[in-house]
Amino acid sequence: IMVMAGVNALVGGIMGMNQSQVRTIMAYSSIGHIGWMLSLTAIYKPYISISYFLIYSILITPLFLTMMHFNIYSVKHLNKIAAKNLMLHLAVIILLLSLGGLPPLTGFMPKLVTIVMLMESMQPMVFMLVAGSVMNLFFYLNIAINMMSSTYTLKPLKPVKNSIVSAIILATATVSLGMSPLIMM
Repeated sequence: IMVMAGVNALVGGIMGMNQSQVRTIMAYSSIGHIGWMLSLTAIYKPYISISYFLIYSILITPLFLTMMHFNIYSVKHLNKIAAKNLMLHLAVIILLLSLGGLPPLTGFMPKLVTIVMLMESMQPMVFMLVAGSVMNLFFYLNIAINMMSSTYTLKPLKPVKNSIVSAIILATATVSLGMSPLIMM
């Protein structure tokens, strides 16, 4: 199981780097996260693996809702969000970085817990998991930088009709920023 976990993390990182479709990138990232969860299951820590899955689900669900709501398929289409709602655009960037495991965001904390647990007995496995995670973080940072540096045209200020999707994503991104210290307790 440990070999499969390491291979999942590496395959998810390597294959995700060459993609331009957002859903494909998120699918390969999911393969990498499955490697982290498998490694926890292999050392007989199913409850921590389940909590990792719950945190991962909390982070990925609003991203899928955003992609569905704005009909986004490619990385270059992510700038549609900025033209509609700037706060939602920033929330998506935060969620992407958290999903990539950037410290001190919420997505980093389950990885840190996994690293601490695996360092006692399986250092080569930690190296494989971290290598895959660094590759995931690379393409998520690349997406975030492209989203922040691209030019977009904001429409004149009009009363914005808030949708349920916007509210869910903003709430999740806000909670994601504040959950990091609480997860460690």
